[in-house]
Amino acid sequence: MTNMLNNIKNSPVYIRKCDTYSVDVLYGIFSDAFKKLGFTRELIEGKNVLLKPNLVLAKKPEFGATSHPLFVEACAKLICDMGAASVTLADSPGGPFVAANINNTYRACEMTSINCAKMKLNDDFTWQSVRVNGEKLKNFHVISAVYNADVIVDLCKLKTHSLTGLSGATKNLFGIIPGVEKFEMHSTFPEVSDFSKMLVDLSSYVLENKTFIALCDAIISMEGNGPTHGTPKKTDTVLISRSPYALDVVGEHLMKNDGNVKHLDCASERGYVSRNWEEIELLGDCEIPQYDFVQPDTTSFLGNLSGFMGGRFAKLFEAKPAINKKKCIGCGKCAESCPRHTITIDKKGKKKLAVIHRGDCIRCYCCQELCPIGAVDVQQNIIIKLIH
Repeated sequence: MTNMLNNIKNSPVYIRKCDTYSVDVLYGIFSDAFKKLGFTRELIEGKNVLLKPNLVLAKKPEFGATSHPLFVEACAKLICDMGAASVTLADSPGGPFVAANINNTYRACEMTSINCAKMKLNDDFTWQSVRVNGEKLKNFHVISAVYNADVIVDLCKLKTHSLTGLSGATKNLFGIIPGVEKFEMHSTFPEVSDFSKMLVDLSSYVLENKTFIALCDAIISMEGNGPTHGTPKKTDTVLISRSPYALDVVGEHLMKNDGNVKHLDCASERGYVSRNWEEIELLGDCEIPQYDFVQPDTTSFLGNLSGFMGGRFAKLFEAKPAINKKKCIGCGKCAESCPRHTITIDKKGKKKLAVIHRGDCIRCYCCQELCPIGAVDVQQNIIIKLIH
């Protein structure tokens, strides 16, 4: 383990109740958190700072799927006031990493409304190759805005996630990989266990090479079929930490989902975080609120049977993505996002519909996540439905 990763192992998590997206209120909370977490002016002054929001899909902030622009604005203003040389907001959501796609996402997610003159929206759509000594990753690409940054500020949302169980600080860093290369990652690591190890390799690269802090918007969270088509849930909380793993362990407990997020198991096995939330130091309000979160339709007891019969039993009965024929408009976004190219757009009478050819489906749920109108459902096996 590197010195940087050793430093974040015992990072506390700062918690504050907050029921508003007031920039002034959030600025005060962030300022207090930075002081208590030792995220000082010396770490920011004269540095190039990258704000990494969650802009997974071109959706308005009220849906709870993306970082709220006022949450981002409060952070941007504080970082500017701490003397940053530059402040750039950048993400690589689903789809091609090109100007047209990214600029449309900025507009839909209202990043263009942020009132901070010094902050700029990333307009560099190139990427760089990096090497890591990861368990799954050795060589991969990151967007240039991340590569060139000295400091990464991870502005994540607290959401359920159909594949990983939790979308928080660690999973948000998946967005530093350019565009459709994320689909290739899903194809290369189709098993959740391997995908989870990859996420820890990826986040470890950031922690080893950049000054890091994560600010989680859990004022409006998401439950159900997150990270894009769940239901907004008012949880009135802000979580901040210099460890993405510690923040996510606390977020998992807030959601009453302790022990079910595999990439946190991987991080714990490598000694990066305690898997027990009670061993993580809390600052701020010093108490973790808890809420009953509706879990994704992909969630079942089968995850505990992954070792039974070599995992074949769990595979046989696990949930599958299914096209909702009444909603589907045949736009092709699901086909574009499928890592294994198992989806085609076929003509059914006068209507175009997406069709999933299940033979090669790896159940990554990219189609569900990136469908702009929520026309991909999760279909549970009838036996599992009856058990539930």
